[in-house]
Amino acid sequence: MNTFTATSAHTATLRLAIAAVAMALGASHLHAATYIVGSCKSGNRFSTIQSALDAASAGSTVEVCPGQYLEQLTITKPVTLQGISANNGALVQILLPASYATNVTLNEGSGVETPAVAQVHVDKVSGGPVNLENLEVNGAGVGKNANYFVGIFYEDSSGTMNEVVAASQNDNPSPEVFGFGMWIQGGSSNPTVTVQNSSIRDFSIVGIYAVGTQNEPSLNLTLSGNNISSPVTTFSGIELRQGANPTISGNVVSGSYAGMFVESTAGSIVGNTILGSDYGILLEADGTSLKSNRIYNAVYTGILLALLSPSLKVSQIEGNTLASINLPGSSFVTGEGINLNCKAVSSSNVNSNTLIDLQYGYRQAPQGFGANNSYAGVFEQVAVCQ
Repeated sequence: MNTFTATSAHTATLRLAIAAVAMALGASHLHAATYIVGSCKSGNRFSTIQSALDAASAGSTVEVCPGQYLEQLTITKPVTLQGISANNGALVQILLPASYATNVTLNEGSGVETPAVAQVHVDKVSGGPVNLENLEVNGAGVGKNANYFVGIFYEDSSGTMNEVVAASQNDNPSPEVFGFGMWIQGGSSNPTVTVQNSSIRDFSIVGIYAVGTQNEPSLNLTLSGNNISSPVTTFSGIELRQGANPTISGNVVSGSYAGMFVESTAGSIVGNTILGSDYGILLEADGTSLKSNRIYNAVYTGILLALLSPSLKVSQIEGNTLASINLPGSSFVTGEGINLNCKAVSSSNVNSNTLIDLQYGYRQAPQGFGANNSYAGVFEQVAVCQ
């Protein structure tokens, strides 16, 4: 082959490659465009969040100026929805408008489906994540309705919620609204959802409800560094239903009948703090491990094994601290640290817990149960089943 011809061919190929890269970079830059809601910043401006979401290309960012937005949002493509921080501390608040629709169907597990109103619906998005940042979704003023009411609903979609507030999904004091701060639902895409550094408060039923759509895990869930608070009249701060594969760490949960309700059969709950619940953690299924959690000032029980199965074989309950569990107003200690509910439990699964200021360290323990634990101010360390 002629040397000149070979060199020319090589140069032409290289130029084509460089041109292709340049076009790709240009497309990528265009693809990741920014859309502005409001007038606080120059750019491609829109007056409503929904109109910006509709116009946005996949992979782009919608930035929202501080203010109140009366909208019911649906997100159908991978985008980042981000509130712009203001020097005066003003927030981006998404409020439910006076006219709103029952717009979603919730899967409660075991084939039970329920129509609901969702303020923000991330609707079966594929091709990338939907990320929410620096926003408040507030349900204050929602009217009475016969359906469930959800602040943020992720349906078979992946993404991260960071510095997000879900508040007032309750229509207080109406008992007719079944309010959830966040509802995160798995599906055929086996999505991955992270909620971090966020606040969920003033809901009427559950703060964060997580469920798969099959008996096997179909949702990968990470909750980290969140603050979840409600009155004890609500059911649970965090509810992990079947099909969820959770990693729950560093959260603070206050109030509710159950700080955490755990029906999942996989994952871990590590290093969380639960304050003032009737029951700190209700463990309904074997599989999720509870380690190094701190449960203080519960009313009845720190950790309750409410298993349907006769034994605990997989879950590890280790290194937890359970303290000052007592009926309000009682002049003496009445509560129990861990109730084993007469299940077959090995000390290899349940051990190394610290129990402080309790009537019972372990209650309804199986005959012969023994574990390496630390006790202080406990009237009866282990009360066995009769």
